[in-house]
Amino acid sequence: MKPLTFEETIAGLEGALDKPAPKGSVTRIVIDSRQVEPHDLFIAIKGDRFDGHDFVGEALTRGAQAAVVSQSYEPPLATSAGALPSDATLIRVDDTVLAMGRLARYYRRRVIHGSVTVIAVTGSNGKTTTKMMIHHVLSGRWPGKASLKSFNNEIGVPLTLLSADPGERFVICEVGTNAPGEIAALAKMVEPEIAVLTGISEAHLERLGSIENICEEKLSLFKYLPTDGFAICNADHEALRARVFTGRSLPDVKMLTFGFCEQADLRLTDVRVVPGEGDGASVGLAFKVNDRFEYRLPVPGRHNAVNALAAIAVARRMGLDHDEIAERLATFSLPAMRLQVERFGDMTVINDAYNANPASLAAAVDVLVETPASGRRVLIVGEMRELGPASDELHIKAAERIAGSGVDFVVTVGPSAETMTKTIEQESGDAIASVSFETTADAKKTLASYLRADDTVLLKGSRAVGLEQLIDVLKSASSSSQPSSESSRVARQSV
Repeated sequence: MKPLTFEETIAGLEGALDKPAPKGSVTRIVIDSRQVEPHDLFIAIKGDRFDGHDFVGEALTRGAQAAVVSQSYEPPLATSAGALPSDATLIRVDDTVLAMGRLARYYRRRVIHGSVTVIAVTGSNGKTTTKMMIHHVLSGRWPGKASLKSFNNEIGVPLTLLSADPGERFVICEVGTNAPGEIAALAKMVEPEIAVLTGISEAHLERLGSIENICEEKLSLFKYLPTDGFAICNADHEALRARVFTGRSLPDVKMLTFGFCEQADLRLTDVRVVPGEGDGASVGLAFKVNDRFEYRLPVPGRHNAVNALAAIAVARRMGLDHDEIAERLATFSLPAMRLQVERFGDMTVINDAYNANPASLAAAVDVLVETPASGRRVLIVGEMRELGPASDELHIKAAERIAGSGVDFVVTVGPSAETMTKTIEQESGDAIASVSFETTADAKKTLASYLRADDTVLLKGSRAVGLEQLIDVLKSASSSSQPSSESSRVARQSV
């Protein structure tokens, strides 16, 4: 972050000081008091579990230049725990989250405009992986930043923008939503030069209502591109094709499409699963673009070849050639809990437990089936959250697909688990063994008894299910379980 004077900081926040501004400048924005260093600006955010206003005293004691607080904030008495230092500087605003967003927009327009290319990435699936692919490719030539983890909301996006430095070439903002209007609000703040839509699927139906509404919400990112902006859009979903290729209600900006679709500008062809290279890579991918340019990815999942097309499109827009892009993609590694491969003895564990919706679950099942295995292929699937009234139907459809996939054993976790297990039993005709657990805590108690030492296990579920808690169980089971050469068969049951 380029240091901001207090005059600039106050103007951006649209706030007011309790007393004359101190000397010095703001060099970083922090919302966690434990991370405060001298010259930081602490913004007190009220969350679900903690209220930053309770930690203003700690932040200022640690050396924060000032604290941004709500108009109604009342400092503790001087004799109370958490009291403020005598020279404390407070900046009062109407709403600390909105004020941080205003400061980010000010910084984007006044400080990094014209020097840093702002790239925004949205979509129902693959946002974080695509963002990291873009960063990996571009950082081979230039310094730049990408949002940490999945910082993609009204708090994470401004923090990402405010972390950019004018000496860097790019900053990549991941933009998420689970309610109408959220992407538009974030896009207005980000004002990207390049915007990427990775695709749409049945995610956050609980608040967005329909696939058509999801399509509209995601496409709203493009409306905040400048006239010389560049839109990059997945063309594989029918709802997106209906909008993109007809141009209905889309801004008049240059657009490039990608995907398996025959009409796509960057068309994925000749996708092949190849042996993995290096530690932790069971399989990788080789593919061509438009039957011409060849690339390799040292990660599993055909859907990741689609994500790579978006990264290729961004890189080409910014001037990189094919050879440079191919060299960088060949060394890419996935973020944590996105098809993260670990080996415990003879057991292979593929941790894809970060989140789930019907499309990403289907992609994960394909990865499990394509992964070489000496023993059984075991799918541990947590329920998919935020699907609204369509939840039961979508879980049943997912179970039907799993039943015909070729996996050997399925463990389901969550309130929808038993429905999925029964559907798998009925549809597979006893070909797939299964067990269901009401909660992850229940699964931790007895899951090990159903596993074998040479299983290949994939975990996939919504974030709230927390399937990553089962990793230690799998690690323990890998050393204590019998190999699959045993003749015993796992009985179907609910726990």
